[in-house]
Amino acid sequence: MSTTAVASSSPVRRGPPVELVVNNILLIALVLLIAYFTMQSASFLTVSNFKVILTNYAAIGVVAAVMALLVIAGQVDMSVGSNIGFSGMVTAIAMASWGAPAGVGVLIGVGTGALVGLVNGVLCAYLRFSPIIVTLGMLSVLRGATLLINSIEIAGLGDTFFWIGNGSLLGLPVLLWVVFAVFLLSAAFLSLTVWGRYVYAIGVNPQAAFLAALPVRPVVLALYVATGTAAGLAGVLLVARLDGASPGSLGLQMELQTLTIVLLGGVAFAGGRGRIFGVFTAWVFLGVLDNGLVLLNVPPFVQLVASGLALVFAASLDALGTFLAPRLEQRRRVNEQLARATA
Repeated sequence: MSTTAVASSSPVRRGPPVELVVNNILLIALVLLIAYFTMQSASFLTVSNFKVILTNYAAIGVVAAVMALLVIAGQVDMSVGSNIGFSGMVTAIAMASWGAPAGVGVLIGVGTGALVGLVNGVLCAYLRFSPIIVTLGMLSVLRGATLLINSIEIAGLGDTFFWIGNGSLLGLPVLLWVVFAVFLLSAAFLSLTVWGRYVYAIGVNPQAAFLAALPVRPVVLALYVATGTAAGLAGVLLVARLDGASPGSLGLQMELQTLTIVLLGGVAFAGGRGRIFGVFTAWVFLGVLDNGLVLLNVPPFVQLVASGLALVFAASLDALGTFLAPRLEQRRRVNEQLARATA
């Protein structure tokens, strides 16, 4: 038997990927959290309560599922919370003041979010501005614009629009159909498309990706537009859920919640690493945390502290992933060299 044949037939032991290690830690934490809240509240571990958890967090889940792609590519959008509020308010105005039907209102809201994403993408991908500075500036611009176009609360947007946020389809809330579809599409994009591989390559080393003739700028621009579109859709879903829009609170602090979910899910803030399954798990984790605290009648300021601690936990997982990644890669290479040497 030839050496080549022996080498090809010898299995190479590979260490677990970093995402798997981080996601397992998060899964254990989620199981412990569910067990604790179940012991503390009899109404926690019920089908109806979990529907409430996922439905209340559906809007932010839509944004997190898409923003994860942007962060994997080494970019970030800190304006998504204000984009949710602005797009939601535009939707409410279009329906309440302009008489737009529900379908047109949805398209207007989603289109508004996509336009904001396009502006962010042009500034960051083509003009090479700092993503954090650009999107933080956009956060303030959109929050102020939301208050400028309408400073009073809008309520009562029609039965059809109310059904989008509160109705059911085939036994599941409409919002859950939407958020599950977005998570599945994001996972399929990363795993099954060429552009999904481009996203990882750009996140690992954008300069090398550019020299390899990958479409770096178009991909980054498309990701910003997709994130803005998701924020616009989230704004529509949130307004439909509440059957109204409040300019001062709509989408407030959602950029931090989204970033927490993305980092908790094992996506590296520096880019190049992450899986949608981890983001989905983190989305459930944060929803369970908030719901459990509410059931235990924990004061709102304590819930805010818990959200901050969740972000710190996310940062620690990100640091753990950064620490483990080169070591696991080195171990993999050593195993491959040993396999070749003993073949």
